[in-house]
Amino acid sequence: MNLFKAELRRLARRRLSLVFGIIAAAGLLVLAGVFWFTSSKGPTEAELADAQAEADRMNEENYEYEECLDDEAYLDAEEYSWIEGDPYFEGMTHEELCANVFGMWTAEDLIYTYTFVFADESPLILIGAVVIAGLIMMMLGSSAIGAEWSSGGLANMLLWHPNRLKVWGAKLGAVSAVCAAAVIVVLLLTFGLLYMTAAARGEIGDLNAAWWDENLPKFARAGLLSVAMTVLGASLAMLGRHTAISGGIIAGYLIVGDMLVQFASMAIQMPFPERMSLYTWVSAWIDGKIELHDWSEINQEFPDVMVITSTEAGLLLGGIVLGFAALASWAFHRRDVS
Repeated sequence: MNLFKAELRRLARRRLSLVFGIIAAAGLLVLAGVFWFTSSKGPTEAELADAQAEADRMNEENYEYEECLDDEAYLDAEEYSWIEGDPYFEGMTHEELCANVFGMWTAEDLIYTYTFVFADESPLILIGAVVIAGLIMMMLGSSAIGAEWSSGGLANMLLWHPNRLKVWGAKLGAVSAVCAAAVIVVLLLTFGLLYMTAAARGEIGDLNAAWWDENLPKFARAGLLSVAMTVLGASLAMLGRHTAISGGIIAGYLIVGDMLVQFASMAIQMPFPERMSLYTWVSAWIDGKIELHDWSEINQEFPDVMVITSTEAGLLLGGIVLGFAALASWAFHRRDVS
């Protein structure tokens, strides 16, 4: 029996996989729906006409503005002499000066429309969707390992396949493959939904070669991060032999641990305290690089700058994940299963 295929079938048939899949699909549809109903291609001519009529009415009630428009010498009074010395007002017509000094309402001031521009806004949303998919797969992977420990299925499997590292490798490979497939599906589905929303209710923007060159590497790195998160979740579940232990460790760090690390780094007054946070390294990995600035020196004209590249971030994050995976492999190989 092929262990890898068996693990893939087991993951696919789990009820939790179906539940997570439905939740993810529903979430993407809700996300697209939010942009669909909040975005528009702009106000109609009737809306603009109504807004302009209201703006004209409000301008008529602004008596200082009206008096300024009617009197070319209105701003020559001594109380407005400060206008001549301000370069901002240089070259303005009398009407423009009145509008800037006393305020003038326009139709645009009274109408708010939001237009979803795919090229500008979608990269961040797509990366967020991929990372969330990784979090879901991390929970699914740790649950799959923890469930086998709780049910005794792992001990039973070892009766048929006594090579523990082969069994663990098949399980880790299966959850990683499922995560990679899920990330690709989520990325394509999110891209398609947002693109259709922008085409119907917003603007596509310029998806030129520069856009793809900038964003494709970010999408790929976000996908690799999701797979790494899945491996980390499965490894923690293998170490703790329970799903809750894996989830507790991850949730504990995300909620409390990172905050405590940052407080500790600031308490000892170390330069660039942000580098102690994993969030900083994750941002550097996805964005390609990140710059940290240190203003701790007194009378410092320019800050010290620390640049963290995606290579450095990848080595650190990859080392953490591989370290836990190796530790889980050692523990599974050495500890009693019963």
